[in-house]
Amino acid sequence: MSYSPHDPFGLDPAREAEGAEPVGRMDQLDAQGRMVVALMRGAQIAGKDSDISKVYGQMMMVFERHARRPLMRHHPDCACLGADEAVMARFVRLAARGAREDAALMAMLLIRADIASLAVSLAEQLGLLIQVAARVDAHAMRPHGTYH
Repeated sequence: MSYSPHDPFGLDPAREAEGAEPVGRMDQLDAQGRMVVALMRGAQIAGKDSDISKVYGQMMMVFERHARRPLMRHHPDCACLGADEAVMARFVRLAARGAREDAALMAMLLIRADIASLAVSLAEQLGLLIQVAARVDAHAMRPHGTYH
């Protein structure tokens, strides 16, 4: 495999697109998974200076610098769930639940093994921040008053 500045990973387009293969649908993900995929697709869910944006940015910097190949994403409006998106959603969920070893295995599908523990720490923070944000927003959206 030779290095090319136009194709630094030295991959043919078919192999590079493997991470974009549809493996499911967005509506099959839980709220946390949908948020992770939306962030991957470039959605401005959280403010630029929010903790979620900062931790997500740090995590993606690790993935971009140490990836086995470029991460693939679908269009923001696409209902399909790509392979890389599914791995990332599952990775963040496992890390947030404290399943660090399983999360590290998921990370190693996308990045080098020696970097996986750093990525797991960032994913754990991201997943917990997303959970907190979902709870806060859920409470804020409840109507006031007593209903039966």
